[in-house]
Amino acid sequence: MKMLRIKQTILLLMLGSCFPIVSCNKEYINPSQASIPSVTTSVDGLMTLCAGLQRRFTIGRQSPLYCAPIAGGYSVYALYTINIGNTAEKELETGKGAVTQGNAVITQLWAQCLLTKTEAETVLSNLTVAADPADRVGMKAYASIFYALSLGTLVQFFEQIPLVKGENAQFNTRADVLQKAIEALESADTDLATTNPSAKFLSKVPAGIDIKNTVKALLARYYNVQSMISGTYNTASGNKALTFAAAASQVIKSEFRFSTVTTNPLGEWNFTVNVFGAIDSTLGLRNGLAPVPAATDPRVGFYIARTGPTTYPLKAFALNTTASYPVYLPGEMSLIMAENYARQSQFPQSKTALDAVRTKTTDIYGIGASQPAYSGAMTMPALLTDIYKQRRLEMFISGQELEDSRRFGRPAPNVAGEERNRNFYPYPLIERDNNTSTPADPGI
Repeated sequence: MKMLRIKQTILLLMLGSCFPIVSCNKEYINPSQASIPSVTTSVDGLMTLCAGLQRRFTIGRQSPLYCAPIAGGYSVYALYTINIGNTAEKELETGKGAVTQGNAVITQLWAQCLLTKTEAETVLSNLTVAADPADRVGMKAYASIFYALSLGTLVQFFEQIPLVKGENAQFNTRADVLQKAIEALESADTDLATTNPSAKFLSKVPAGIDIKNTVKALLARYYNVQSMISGTYNTASGNKALTFAAAASQVIKSEFRFSTVTTNPLGEWNFTVNVFGAIDSTLGLRNGLAPVPAATDPRVGFYIARTGPTTYPLKAFALNTTASYPVYLPGEMSLIMAENYARQSQFPQSKTALDAVRTKTTDIYGIGASQPAYSGAMTMPALLTDIYKQRRLEMFISGQELEDSRRFGRPAPNVAGEERNRNFYPYPLIERDNNTSTPADPGI
């Protein structure tokens, strides 16, 4: 993979896309345009680069924070495109063969995740410049979070991903990529157990992310995906998912925060531009999974509004340009526990974790389900079906929808009762044109 050529190609792609034209820095490694030597030999330079990681991952319509949630939502029929002039989004809504290699959302998801990964690697490779262990731990943990988020996001949408830079770099399996993300987080978690990030470091990065709990929550998320990535349940990974999900705080917020200057990209294109909306009041749930009536589940009203007979604009974390967006939700951690207990046939424990979500009236983000306790069959298929439903209701537009649909074995494209319009996405042209090792695109 030729990362520099990818950078140079992005602007050319933008000229023909529905995205606004943006300028690219001469050195993609640093959003602040510091020279590479000053970044890699200076603690302050590395801290500045850490601060830039969140900006690259969350700001703008090209950011993963925009591309992943809407790609996930479109892929499971949860969103529709209000103005069909937004070609990239309309392709994702239609799905299947309509998603082209030049799709701007998929291209930016790929490019910006890889660029974030590269910048995080720069921090992780130069930690020895920090003499203060607390500075070093802060930079390592923060960079590991965005390294893992970048790889973990790509794993959700693509069959293979290159882990190294270089001429015609080979691609790696999703299992290998996910393992690298987990290894980075595990190492950071070990260090955080004995050393807190320094006050200096915390003053240099945007407020909002609780580093210790985010590392644990992401470990729970990615071990959970790893537990089923081969198609057969891996008990060791499932137990790790249980451990870290239980350890991540459900009463401390960890979130990306925005302002009138650095705006929430989902809020910008939902609230200001009206590019997309929820497909209906069922949040796209099919085959008997939708809440009936929807009004009985307050999560529907939490996530969407109804402004007309067929118009359902997003609320909550896409309400406006300054709305915060959670890095993880308390309910996600409970549902990870419920899922892994169910897959291990520990059904009473699964029901307890599931009911923690179904019956809660609120949480730190104001999300309440107010549903009766689970009363279905105490079997793996029945529990997993309800856990999947609760994930869709609890974690609407989280970017995890496509992975969830595959992992829970929901109806695939072109089968009876299909619940998703793709299995994986095609590789962007900017990769294929610059890397002869790019694999063949998935059929759907």
